[in-house]
Amino acid sequence: MTTAAKPAPAGYTAVFGETGFNKYVGPVWQSPDKAEFLFDVRDIHLNGGQSLHGGMAMALADIVMGKSVRDALDGQTAMTISLNCDLIGPARLGDRIRGLATITRRTRSIVFISCALTVEAKPILTATGIWKIVGTE
Repeated sequence: MTTAAKPAPAGYTAVFGETGFNKYVGPVWQSPDKAEFLFDVRDIHLNGGQSLHGGMAMALADIVMGKSVRDALDGQTAMTISLNCDLIGPARLGDRIRGLATITRRTRSIVFISCALTVEAKPILTATGIWKIVGTE
């Protein structure tokens, strides 16, 4: 049995639609100021130990950082070229994960970014990434 997704928090919007891979990942919600992301752990996101699957946590970090980069690029696109994650705590069924990303440096062709995922202010994952701005050779 798959638990149903909770409704969007007031004012938040879905990051992407319910097609392809994203159908299993989301929904991921973004705050009106684009600074915060929320994600509710459902049973399809769990591993055999009944915790959030590490690959799902890494995918969520990639989504949070990728969307944050795209929001900062004013219409340009970018793609992940490096993603480093440290899984440091569990998330369980029904937990609401909060994601925050910070761009640490931007050049003409590269964006460096970090991310933290938390449950009730307790860290579950930290990540750093590098995004290549497409079309900037």
